[in-house]
Amino acid sequence: MKLIRVHCHTDVGEKVTECRVQYHPDILSLYEELGIISIDEDQTIPYEDLRRLNKALRLKRKLGVNTVGATIIVDLLDKIENMEDEIERLRKKVGE
Repeated sequence: MKLIRVHCHTDVGEKVTECRVQYHPDILSLYEELGIISIDEDQTIPYEDLRRLNKALRLKRKLGVNTVGATIIVDLLDKIENMEDEIERLRKKVGE
């Protein structure tokens, strides 16, 4: 099995985090096609996408969820997290 190296980065204020991970190219292509990650020409993926990929792979490995199911679950979890953030923001706004 041939592995390729993926560089990921995130800008958090002034801080930049870089990491190197190895995944089979077919895995990356599949999850890119399913919308979990986006890969640019120099094989760089955003940190948030790497987090989503790892979450989907964990669902498959630990819970036996299939690939499409893991993708749907990750998307739903992200939507729930965004909604919770929005609710919190609105609560703070009403409390002012």
